[in-house]
Amino acid sequence: MSKVEQHVTLPTPTPSLLASFRGAAALLLTVGLLAACGDEAPTPQASTETPEVPVAPVDSPEAAEPEVELVDPVPVWEGGEISREVEAGAAAGEGLMLFDLGEDWTPYLFTERDRRTGERIPNAYRTTYLHLAREEFPEDHHGDRARNDKYLELYGILPTLSILRARLAHASELECAQNIDLQPLIDFDGFVSYRDNDRAKRDARRFNVLERQVTALATRHSAEPMTLDLEGLDTRDAARAREYQRQAPQVAAIRAAQARLQCEGYYEDRGAPERGALDWATHEALAEFERRHRVYGWGFLGRETLNRLRETPVEVEREAVLRVLTERAMHAAGIIEDGSRSERADGEPRTFRGADGEQHPIPNLEAELRQNVIEAFGLQTPEGTLAFLNELGTLEPGENHVVAIEKPTLPEYYSAEMDLEVEIDRGDLWYEFPYGPDGRERAQPIQRRPRLTIFVNYRDQRIPLARFGTTIGGWRTELIDGVSMWKFKVSEIGERVWHRIVASPVWLPPESTPHRSLMRRNPRRGRGEPRYVANYHETGPSYASAYGLVAAYHQRFLERDGEIRLGGDEGIRTHGSVDYMSIMRRHSHGCHRLHNHIAVRLMSYVLSRRPHRRVGQQTLGFRRELEHDGETVQLELNEGGYQFELETPLRVNVLEGRIRGRRMTPIPHGLPKWDEDVGAFVMPDGQTVEVDRMGNITPITLDLPDAAIDGGPDAGVIAPVLTNDELIEALPL
Repeated sequence: MSKVEQHVTLPTPTPSLLASFRGAAALLLTVGLLAACGDEAPTPQASTETPEVPVAPVDSPEAAEPEVELVDPVPVWEGGEISREVEAGAAAGEGLMLFDLGEDWTPYLFTERDRRTGERIPNAYRTTYLHLAREEFPEDHHGDRARNDKYLELYGILPTLSILRARLAHASELECAQNIDLQPLIDFDGFVSYRDNDRAKRDARRFNVLERQVTALATRHSAEPMTLDLEGLDTRDAARAREYQRQAPQVAAIRAAQARLQCEGYYEDRGAPERGALDWATHEALAEFERRHRVYGWGFLGRETLNRLRETPVEVEREAVLRVLTERAMHAAGIIEDGSRSERADGEPRTFRGADGEQHPIPNLEAELRQNVIEAFGLQTPEGTLAFLNELGTLEPGENHVVAIEKPTLPEYYSAEMDLEVEIDRGDLWYEFPYGPDGRERAQPIQRRPRLTIFVNYRDQRIPLARFGTTIGGWRTELIDGVSMWKFKVSEIGERVWHRIVASPVWLPPESTPHRSLMRRNPRRGRGEPRYVANYHETGPSYASAYGLVAAYHQRFLERDGEIRLGGDEGIRTHGSVDYMSIMRRHSHGCHRLHNHIAVRLMSYVLSRRPHRRVGQQTLGFRRELEHDGETVQLELNEGGYQFELETPLRVNVLEGRIRGRRMTPIPHGLPKWDEDVGAFVMPDGQTVEVDRMGNITPITLDLPDAAIDGGPDAGVIAPVLTNDELIEALPL
């Protein structure tokens, strides 16, 4: 056969072959670039042989199209495998979106490369974020806190895919998982809280006795303990059986949860649990389980925790992979619709009017993107998920792992620059003093909690995209005249703007901040070391700081002829928080707190859809000397957060909400706290007073203790009695 008649059979492309082709293409491209830049490329060795030029076979009806060499190839995942490659710049035109699976991924807030200029503007927190995401806890205060928290997804830092792969692989190898009976958890729909360790042990012992008695009783009647016919028993046996049947479902659920937690190693360093009782060890194990799987809970057996416990170890680890991949994809796609505004209160779909005049539903883009991720990577099962993660090969920092999948269908109101605005509904709030004359908390029921909603303005419509739970101001502790007192912290109503968005922000504590809250016990204390160090987790930068991972600053403004002129900073922020259980239950110092991952998602979305300038790292020179318990600590803050500035500020409207009670305005002055030892509210000068719900202060005289009557140290000491106005006037506003 002549050379021109030979056919060449190419191997079927595989991920490894595609990687080899990419490497070869990159090498050719590099050589070409070197030559183009004037550098001399290596000269090939001259050959005396005539080079062979491949031609189409003579019997071929037409020549095959030459394969176009991709300059920046990206693998396309479809149906659980790499189906082809696409030019990165052409992916969007083919209905695809790109996102990064690599170990160096962070949200846009912690990146360093300016999109417009390509300039690298260093971000000080980026390195810390990546270390924490890889569970490489540094030897500093960041690592000290993270080692204790252990699992940081709940706090806004997503684990890397290598971490998730290791967790899923470990779960798939647990032989004990095959023997766990999850049915008691599936059947149980109650709630069990931790109350007291001794009580838990006592309850477990009592139930064990009851269980033996009823089991023996059931054996005598040839029945199961839960199906004993109470009518056929005497009064005493019927009472035992009834009590057993009441308690048994809860005990069975606790035992199943304990078997599950034991199998996965959550009791390590905690000792054996009290079987069938929610003791301290089980409470702590549940709390760690919740942190690992981003469950907002207290370490109790409740709805969300039960939902995760009902799944097998590999199923919950698969869910973690889906959460992280979906979150990364949402950041890459620049979307925020999570279904929270897709339906009205009556269950009907929420719609907007399109350019065609028809009504179109506001989509749940998060759900659509999640499904795209599942189908593209083949993540329908834990086994398929682990196979996908293994297919990625070695995941090392610095490696490129950009891939393409089908992108979600964006509504017509989407564009590169969107007219966004935010509304914060303060919900129900009480201005009355929340403590009664005996120091006990008054009932101040809340039916409507604060909510933050982001809108887009499109074709004369204000379309809600997503809504999140948040906080508003309320009664908080403040240092007044050196004494800890109550002060109502107001979330100011009306229109403001966001101009600055700051990643890894730093909180500069005001003088009124109690020094003890700015100090923490020294975790590395040795001989001669101080007991306390500065609490940089409170000030930041830290995922656990007062402002969390990101903050948007509320500013006043004036608008003339369509131009916005920025005014002063009132100290109010919309920011992240690790105090996740308080966001839907308690108040703030006036700021609007969000769960850290929600704050990061929201601010990243704003920056993806609004022109902005990357300012970079802020420089500070903050110093404060802190004193507590005879020790002095220096608080030093040399760097602030990483700042972005919106070219056109984003409007934020804080609504008044619904004022409950009889007082319509906040109490402007501080109010004393209840002193248990004295049995009264005590002013900074020692005067005992009564405080009514409207904030009025009335001096009172208490019966002198026996020590005073007997000539003790309090004998003859009578505090001066001031009027209500004099007392209030003496308090700083």
